[in-house]
Amino acid sequence: MGNKEELISLIGRLCTEDTSNWENVSTVSFLEAMAAWLESSGNLYKNLKIDTDSEVASWQIFADAIQAATIYE
Repeated sequence: MGNKEELISLIGRLCTEDTSNWENVSTVSFLEAMAAWLESSGNLYKNLKIDTDSEVASWQIFADAIQAATIYE
């Protein structure tokens, strides 16, 4: 995920998914999960040894946050 067009494509794919497998289907629960995931994302990247600075905004971090918000508790 390196650019805006790929993020838009990801969002389009998520819009067509069967949300019955999602943990967070309401807007509020989705946004709460996204915020919680973003708060802890630095630890995830560090534990997985992914060279990503979660303090620097990027299309990749936004894409990761959107995907994580579907299931993050």
